[in-house]
Amino acid sequence: MPPSPRVVLANLALIAASLVFALLAAELVVFRFILLPSDVPRNAFTDGVVRYAPQQTGITRLRNEFAAPFAINAQGWNSGVGDYRLARTPGVARIAIVGDSMVEAMQVAASASLAEQLGRRLGEAAEVYRFAISGAPLSQYLWMIEREVARYTPDLVVVVLIHNDFDESFRFKPGRYTSSFLKLKIADGRVIDEIPPTAYEPPWWDGLRFSATFRYLYYRQRACPEALCGRDVASPFQANVDADVVARARADVRIATEYVFARLTRLARDAGFRLLLMMDGDRKAVYAGADPGPLYAGGPLALNALAAEAAARNGIAFIDLQARFAADWQAHHKGFDFPHDSHWNERGHEIAAEAIAEFVRQ
Repeated sequence: MPPSPRVVLANLALIAASLVFALLAAELVVFRFILLPSDVPRNAFTDGVVRYAPQQTGITRLRNEFAAPFAINAQGWNSGVGDYRLARTPGVARIAIVGDSMVEAMQVAASASLAEQLGRRLGEAAEVYRFAISGAPLSQYLWMIEREVARYTPDLVVVVLIHNDFDESFRFKPGRYTSSFLKLKIADGRVIDEIPPTAYEPPWWDGLRFSATFRYLYYRQRACPEALCGRDVASPFQANVDADVVARARADVRIATEYVFARLTRLARDAGFRLLLMMDGDRKAVYAGADPGPLYAGGPLALNALAAEAAARNGIAFIDLQARFAADWQAHHKGFDFPHDSHWNERGHEIAAEAIAEFVRQ
């Protein structure tokens, strides 16, 4: 004899209550005091530039691979040197480092990124500020330097280039604040317009990101279905790009690169700072001992070659980290990133900081 409707409803109510209790226990106890989640800073949109809300601290965690303290200063940037001052100290050089998540460096302690390591190498002779936000492409670096960095009257601006910086300057990539990046419009073989950023407004579901359960599963454990995330977030991918996709867009990539480099050159001249471009290498190829020659011809490092050529045409100093990573790997066989995260670890930042320090000393 089938159970009565009252019994069915009672069982369903019991199941629902059990699920609610389990979710509350996970949120209020398990993922707050036992299995610690990753902390996530809130974003802000200030003076036309997307960044972080000021004065936030926390610890970024990924599995058991790193637990990195971050410190968002009053200006909205992750920084190990505290707040930035507009006023200059006589006799002290000022260096600004601009980039995306590699420079933002939430994967290492705020005191361990390339900016802070560079500052320690240069000592009292220089102060080093960094301006970086995850996901920013090359076009956004131009916007950030023009609208934010130039206000600090730096002597040297270092732009750290990553392989996905180029095509994402004119392609819209889905994301919470990607519409808050400057984009280029390309047509008829040239850049015909700059599409300014739109003000960042948190999406309606943004509060979910800050629940302990979500921060543990999504940010710490990377438990995100490929169908939802668009890729397997637990697996680092080669040089941060799909080489085939970039190859098909090579003409537009070249146009965008030439345009931004020329704009940066004029901006540096008008604002009175020196410009240095530094580009990441293909670290997976380094670990595999691959011959870099073919990679420069048609693989991910073809972007390194393209950027180096465009920099030379515009009279911009350029550092390619590929050879430096390869030499250090051959000498020490210590990696520059994490097993499940392709961002630089502290050693990767050390190699980058020393490359800049050598340029400054010269």
